[in-house]
Amino acid sequence: MTFAARWLRRLPSYAVLTICAALLLFPLYVTFVFSLHPLSEFLGDGVPSLWPSDPQWGNYFESGGGVSNTPIGRYLFNSVVVAVVITAAQLITATLSAYAFAFLRFPGRDVLFALFLATMMVPLEVAIIPNFQTMQWLDGHFREQAWLSWTQIRWIDGYPGLVAPFLATGFGTFLLRQAFLTIPRELRDAAEMDGYGHFRFLFFVVVPLARGALATLAIFAFLQAWNQYLWPLLVTNDPDMRTVQIGIAAEANDVSRINVAFAGTITAFLPMLLLVVAFQRYLVRGLFGGSVKG
Repeated sequence: MTFAARWLRRLPSYAVLTICAALLLFPLYVTFVFSLHPLSEFLGDGVPSLWPSDPQWGNYFESGGGVSNTPIGRYLFNSVVVAVVITAAQLITATLSAYAFAFLRFPGRDVLFALFLATMMVPLEVAIIPNFQTMQWLDGHFREQAWLSWTQIRWIDGYPGLVAPFLATGFGTFLLRQAFLTIPRELRDAAEMDGYGHFRFLFFVVVPLARGALATLAIFAFLQAWNQYLWPLLVTNDPDMRTVQIGIAAEANDVSRINVAFAGTITAFLPMLLLVVAFQRYLVRGLFGGSVKG
């Protein structure tokens, strides 16, 4: 079959994929264009055009906090801190627990792993009230302890309260356990003969071999933490502790700053886009790499 014949045969599929991609990207394009419009185009009777005649790049300067009372820059910083801490914590906790379930033998291991999987079936909305009550108790307890006052730990309106419920997940344990199960048992036996303990074997053998799954977990953990809205809205009252999603929603409620809110949306979207583009090859590899035990 010639190249032209193959191309013609695939043309309908390419056309369908192009249409689907255009439909998915159109809202993003509209958001970007609206972020460049002056405010006058939103206050008029007509609909803003889909191409800015006079792009207002200063909207991005305002969304970053240049002349704004509620700077997106501060919200971005909070989101970066929260997302990085949650991602690092999930990598550590999931790696240790997954290693235990994959390589160690102890009574009740399968039952305990089933309990880990059961946590994946509990939606955040079900646990949000108990989590919030726990944060309130911790916040009051630490404030009552005079000898702890120097630590300035704030579980409400503070980073500990924003990250504490998400430091460990059943999904991360499941994902890494499946990846660890693909590592031949003979490697563990050889490592024992060379005098490797569990920690040396984990960090020098298992982790390098499972870096694809670790990268996948890091991406999913970062994106989930970055896009949180309900929990940060519940545990933060101080405007300086809001995350970027809360900040954008607050900007969108102000009609006089609607174009700045669109600019803030694009600014908040860029880190996710760069992360997915840079590590997209790990997404499929990490998710399906442990689907077959080798």
